[in-house]
Amino acid sequence: MKHSLKNVASQQIVTYLIAGVGTTIVYFIIKMLLFSATGSGVISEIVAQGVSILFAFFTNKRWVFEKTSNKVLHEFIKFVISRLLVLLLSVIANWYFVDRHPQLLVKTLSLNLKQSVFVLSLFLQVLTIILNYIFSKFLIFTKK
Repeated sequence: MKHSLKNVASQQIVTYLIAGVGTTIVYFIIKMLLFSATGSGVISEIVAQGVSILFAFFTNKRWVFEKTSNKVLHEFIKFVISRLLVLLLSVIANWYFVDRHPQLLVKTLSLNLKQSVFVLSLFLQVLTIILNYIFSKFLIFTKK
């Protein structure tokens, strides 16, 4: 019994990481396109996070956690609420390091602004993937 639970958990983590990579790709495409178009770290972050949250919800629900319940709206609300903290963290980091004090990011990383935004976004996405797995596994797509 323990062996099969361990295999299911391992498979779920691998599936989650694959879905997370897909979500991250969606996020980065939108983030960098909008940042290039608007020059705003906050605007590009909010839109990219919004689209990637929608993408992540459906991949997590159907593919990772294999939930087929009829409580889609309830799960979606919990999913979105759980991501607001991470979104707030990302928005604050972008506001501070990109929109207000880009020189801190550029000097610290020794990169140009676009490269620095990419590195900051990558760091924030790794943190997002870890936190979102914990939220999804233990708070949103729980088995009752």
